[in-house]
Amino acid sequence: MAIDGLEIVVVGAGGMGALFGAILAEGGLPVTLYDTNAEHIDAIQRSGLKIEGFGGNRTLEIAATTDPSSLPTANVLLFQCKSHATGPAATAVRHLVADGAVCISFQNGLGNEEALAEIVGEENVIGGLSTMAGCLLGPGRVQDFSRVASYIGEMPGGVSDRCRHIAASFTDAGLETYVSADIRRDIWKKLLGNIAMSAVSGTTDLTSAACLNIPELKTTSLRALDEALAVATSHGIVLDRDEALAGMVAISEPGGTGDNKSSLCVDILNQRKTEVDYIYGSVIALGRENGIATPTLETLASLVKGIESQYV
Repeated sequence: MAIDGLEIVVVGAGGMGALFGAILAEGGLPVTLYDTNAEHIDAIQRSGLKIEGFGGNRTLEIAATTDPSSLPTANVLLFQCKSHATGPAATAVRHLVADGAVCISFQNGLGNEEALAEIVGEENVIGGLSTMAGCLLGPGRVQDFSRVASYIGEMPGGVSDRCRHIAASFTDAGLETYVSADIRRDIWKKLLGNIAMSAVSGTTDLTSAACLNIPELKTTSLRALDEALAVATSHGIVLDRDEALAGMVAISEPGGTGDNKSSLCVDILNQRKTEVDYIYGSVIALGRENGIATPTLETLASLVKGIESQYV
């Protein structure tokens, strides 16, 4: 599918979605934010999107809506909603895909691309990943923590012209993006970091950096990572443990993304449904299919489920 000048709709404009949209809009690309959080969108429409932290505090005038039928023509849809909202969100913007838009998932966990493909077709879905951190501070307010590279790629593998064009356009706009020839493997690499840190942060209300400074929590994180590595190997995804450890440390460095609490932790603090089923549950299920024990993952998931039961 040919993609010329990019017109972008961010589907799910929370902390990460709004931040991605802001970076691309500041870089000169036309961007519209779409979210079902009326209070958040209303604040952006009234007073602009307020960004704090990395790059300096600033306010950005950016298009935003809660009405999918009012969305303009777009050829790139960035899915950054919670994983459990992927189906309804894809259905809401399916008319844009019918007009030629491609969907890129920058979401947590496993299964998002498959959920999108069921609604919009496999040929219209590109995989993506990023370890950048953004946090919704309140209606119309997000925190920017740092800049790290993001990746996109065709789900069957290989490098396509459309991915090259999108990645180059994103990079030119200030969102450093590369094309991955094996995006499934790279999604697993990011997943390992989420598995190691998300529930540990969520159940303790600590930042990633703080978690790794407590020996007992670090041990738990490493056990979770090793169980997920074993599941990945049984599923035909070959990953290097040292590389995975380096990735975990990188997203936990103080002074950057490590100063952020996991998105799962933020969901718990705001009494929202978490993505535990997509980050942990999907790996636990694959482990059972392939005869791989995951006691640490099951314990972490059950603790998160217990906390959720108090408000969901």
